[in-house]
Amino acid sequence: MSKRKIIKGGFYLTIVNVLSQFLAIGVNIVLTRILLPEDFGLVALTVTYIGLITIFTNMGFGSSIIHERNTSEQQLSSIYWLNYGLSVFSFLIIISTAHFAADFYDEPLLTPIVLVSAITILLNPFYIVQYKLLERDLEFKTISKINLSGVLIGSIAAVIGAYLGLGVYALVIQSIVTSVIRLVLVLVYKRWFPEFYFNIKEIKHMIWYSLKFKGSQMALYFERNIDYLILGKFFTSVILGYYAFAYNIMYTPVKRISYIFSEVLFPSFSSFKDDKVKIINGYFKSVQLIAMVSLPAMAILAFNADLIIHFVFGQKWAAAIPIVRILCFAGAVQSISQFGAVIFSSIGKPEVTFYVSIGRTVLTVLAIIIGVQYGVLWVAYLLVVAKVLSYALFLLVLNYYIPFSIRQLFNSLKGPMVSLISLSVVYTLFYLNYLNVNGWMLLLLMSVVSVILLYVFHKNTIVGILKVLKEKSK
Repeated sequence: MSKRKIIKGGFYLTIVNVLSQFLAIGVNIVLTRILLPEDFGLVALTVTYIGLITIFTNMGFGSSIIHERNTSEQQLSSIYWLNYGLSVFSFLIIISTAHFAADFYDEPLLTPIVLVSAITILLNPFYIVQYKLLERDLEFKTISKINLSGVLIGSIAAVIGAYLGLGVYALVIQSIVTSVIRLVLVLVYKRWFPEFYFNIKEIKHMIWYSLKFKGSQMALYFERNIDYLILGKFFTSVILGYYAFAYNIMYTPVKRISYIFSEVLFPSFSSFKDDKVKIINGYFKSVQLIAMVSLPAMAILAFNADLIIHFVFGQKWAAAIPIVRILCFAGAVQSISQFGAVIFSSIGKPEVTFYVSIGRTVLTVLAIIIGVQYGVLWVAYLLVVAKVLSYALFLLVLNYYIPFSIRQLFNSLKGPMVSLISLSVVYTLFYLNYLNVNGWMLLLLMSVVSVILLYVFHKNTIVGILKVLKEKSK
């Protein structure tokens, strides 16, 4: 595996995810102007409930295919059929229990939404093994084309559905169409088909690895979704919709950034899993790349949330502004901690992520349980605290398995932290009326400050990226 191929793969994934991010922002703007807050609240509950069932019933063998690297046709076929059987089982559990979710959250509309959304569970097993083979072989250019096509066509379908008055089902259609497009394109680009063969003994070690990996994914699921599971019970779908809106504004960029690094780093780290120096250096370099963009971006969004949301999304989302302001800082922390789990999976210890995630989930649950007593804003404040403590916990565990110095951590976050502090000072001066500028001038001033500091602290990195872009343009 060449370093050039890894860099090239990261380049393609970055470009596609940047394009997908702009597309997602544009589509969200359109959808939030057409649909109602409760529509987003209902979809948040639906996605969370389906995820809750599948996290227990679907093992997900993709990680073992990437980690194993050398798998026979018989092993892949056995994995394919086992995965398909578990997906059918998950689908049956979901459709037979959907009414319980509706009763629990006192949302009768939840049942039909869950039933339609569950279709994606049946689509995924048809292509997931082929998709993981593409990842294993670092075919990121192909993966990029597949993902961008799925997002683009799914987004178009959602907008058309919203304009046709389908309401919440426009969001459901988006997910289904995206899965269908990915299914078709994966099968076109990766012409692998399973044999009619199954032998559990040949994949026992892969199942064991997948179980450990699944344990970590299960813990991560609860860490990331426990807020919806609890808040859906205590708040109305309208309030949950405002929270989901604010959370998505904060989390969508974080998720896409994390996706890029997870997709590239897991197979890359797995290729030199015995060289911990390379892994830890790669990790902190990745933290620096993420933080230099995400920390100032989240700060600018937080300090200008009133202007941006009113102008872009409309007056009906005004109630979400205070939540956005707070959760942006949770997003800043989460952006640099989100993809850390790939390290433990790469060195063959995915169970460590499980233990870390349990601790993070406990912190998140405590934040939510305390916060709901005082309202949704308190939930947001305490989630920021929980994210900070969670990252500290992760770093302690990481240092146990792969020792690193405080200097390495400091160097990776030095520039982004200076940007965050500088933007906070600018906002404080504005808030205290020492800066006599309007909202648009404040946004422009913060953007200029961020760009200047970005260049000062990350000049070499930026020059390197520009060189890569120049090479690709030839």
